Amino acid sequence: MRILSRALLVLGSVALLVGLVAGVVNRQVLDGGRFAGHVDAVREDPQVARQVGLLVTERILAQEPDLTGLRPLLESASAALVASPALGPVVRGTVAPLHDALTSDDDGQVILRLADVGALLVAAITTLAPQTEAAIPSDLDVTLASIGAQEFTGDLIGAADDVAMLAEVLPVLGLLMLVAAGALDRRGWRGVVRATGTGALGAAGVLVVLLLVASWWASRLEDDSIRDALVGAAWRELDGSFWAVAGVVAAAGLLMRVVASPGLDLDPATLASRGWRTLSVAGTTPRTELFRGGALVLVGGLTVMRPLLVLSLVGGIAGLVLVLIGVRSLLRVGVAWWVARRPDRVRRDRRRLVDRAGPIAALAGAAALVAAFVVGAWPAGRDLPAFSATDGTACNGHRELCDRRFDEVSYAGTHNSMAAADQPGWFLAEQPYGILRQLDDGIRVLLIDSWNGQRTQRPDVIANAGVDRKKALAEARATYGTRVLESALRVRDALDLTPTGPVRPYLCHALCELGSTDWEPLMAQVKTWLDRHPREVVTFFVQDEVSPEDTAALVKRAGLASYVHTPVEGQPWPTLGEMIDSGRRVVFLLENASGGPENPWLIDARTAVQDTPYSFRRPSQFTCTRFRGPADASLFLVNHWLSNFDSRVTDAAKVNAEDVLGPRLKACEAERGQRPNFVAVDYYDRGDLLGAVDRLNGVS
Repeated sequence: MRILSRALLVLGSVALLVGLVAGVVNRQVLDGGRFAGHVDAVREDPQVARQVGLLVTERILAQEPDLTGLRPLLESASAALVASPALGPVVRGTVAPLHDALTSDDDGQVILRLADVGALLVAAITTLAPQTEAAIPSDLDVTLASIGAQEFTGDLIGAADDVAMLAEVLPVLGLLMLVAAGALDRRGWRGVVRATGTGALGAAGVLVVLLLVASWWASRLEDDSIRDALVGAAWRELDGSFWAVAGVVAAAGLLMRVVASPGLDLDPATLASRGWRTLSVAGTTPRTELFRGGALVLVGGLTVMRPLLVLSLVGGIAGLVLVLIGVRSLLRVGVAWWVARRPDRVRRDRRRLVDRAGPIAALAGAAALVAAFVVGAWPAGRDLPAFSATDGTACNGHRELCDRRFDEVSYAGTHNSMAAADQPGWFLAEQPYGILRQLDDGIRVLLIDSWNGQRTQRPDVIANAGVDRKKALAEARATYGTRVLESALRVRDALDLTPTGPVRPYLCHALCELGSTDWEPLMAQVKTWLDRHPREVVTFFVQDEVSPEDTAALVKRAGLASYVHTPVEGQPWPTLGEMIDSGRRVVFLLENASGGPENPWLIDARTAVQDTPYSFRRPSQFTCTRFRGPADASLFLVNHWLSNFDSRVTDAAKVNAEDVLGPRLKACEAERGQRPNFVAVDYYDRGDLLGAVDRLNGVS
């Protein structure tokens, strides 16, 4: 029985180890969404971007040798495109369906997805280098597909199924073996818990050794080949998940060993003394000495290769010990109180109940550790400082603005505010965060596009309704090009949609299939935000394909009717302070219409606003020339972004910088003889938008 117990202990540890590895692979690689996120992160790795750029250039030149003279341009354009954060939504949206295609039985789906990637790449290259468009073969996207196409047989599908099965079965099987090993040892419940903890520690220890070896191997990879660059970047992306699993399992195993140790004193000094003796004093038997030596080698190697990880583990263990001591103390008090209340039934068991306080505390600490890990595992975004008023008398964050008329103040704005990278379903985002986060960050002018849409057989995809669809397709085709548009629709599985249900107003950038936001719920959330920020004036500048009547009805249903400002013909704009005191502090501008006598608060931007052009490819093309609106319009909109869909993030960082945005605003103010009121940009978190607007307003 003893031999069988030890055999089950070893087999259980191995099964647990393999199951844990399979679980990480199943969760991080075989899950389409997570896999797409990892691919996107690997894609941004500088060495990967460089090697992929070189590979793409070689393939292009092999197909079209006449482009050899443009090789440096192709290399830099391809590498910049591969690494551009602007491609994040495109990559994630493309890789997820490609991942599904790879795990299906349809080889044609793989080729189709690769062709779509090729189409997006070709369009990006011709955007960065328009002079190459005539020379690049029209079927290059298909050629790129054939480069990567291969026969994907049932082996890949079988492997994915096997990993999923191992991830589900082996951890349970391993734990059952460990429980059986403890039961055969005939030491009661302590033997079961001790065997389970020993198996968990063994599995975690072997996993740590494997991780150290893999990290050492990855560190020796050269970055001068696409294979090594991809392997190194992929390992750096995934190894954190393996370390996290190893840490949680090791902590759980250690806690179970604590539970199984009779008479263990949780006093900090006792624990520290015992730990030091274990590390510094030679073992009394070869087995204990072997364990001690292996543990020291493991900890030492981990300290050399991952010092920050070791530091965080030490801090976590120290915190866990304090939690255990505190919980045990509280349980002792609780048990003593319970015994005192019912002496006739439990006084004889007092010692046994108090002795169990330690195991209960250990189990409670284990649960707290797992809960803390789950909560701490969520990714954290890069935050901007939240916009807040300095006191209760400020207007849009500054007391100096309260006495200025609405048209005497400059406001930070966002172009296509609804197209946000952190919102689900947006294929080609133009802002980092959604509208509510933009308001929190200090954006006060929101340029949005409204369209009528309908739900489809795909619940996450909205289609433009009725006659709007033809107009939206034409606008999207003019913006992105036919091949990119068709590829994007294929990636979204949106080529053959069936609109169902009622027509509703949505916020879309032309084609709703490429991203949409249900307008009315958003406006209800904006109303709640305004309730919580009573001294902020906000403007909505709407490219309106939704009728003024439907827009007005939506705003009223959202509860915003009491907030909207109605201008009085022939009278100047009120001051910000007057708007705030009256409660009428939301301005609605419509690009193509007006609300008429029924809804005069829907202001016709064609007469109220003058602006600049907005179709710029390079900063040198920026101009302050009047584009739309009369010269005597009271409000002035400066459109400040580049129309390169493939490099929006890097373009935004460039043109929103202080030394570009500030001089242009000053130049436009001097040339037009009017303060820029609305400053609209892409990716407002890049550069110095808020600082530039503050300087225009003369506030700090």
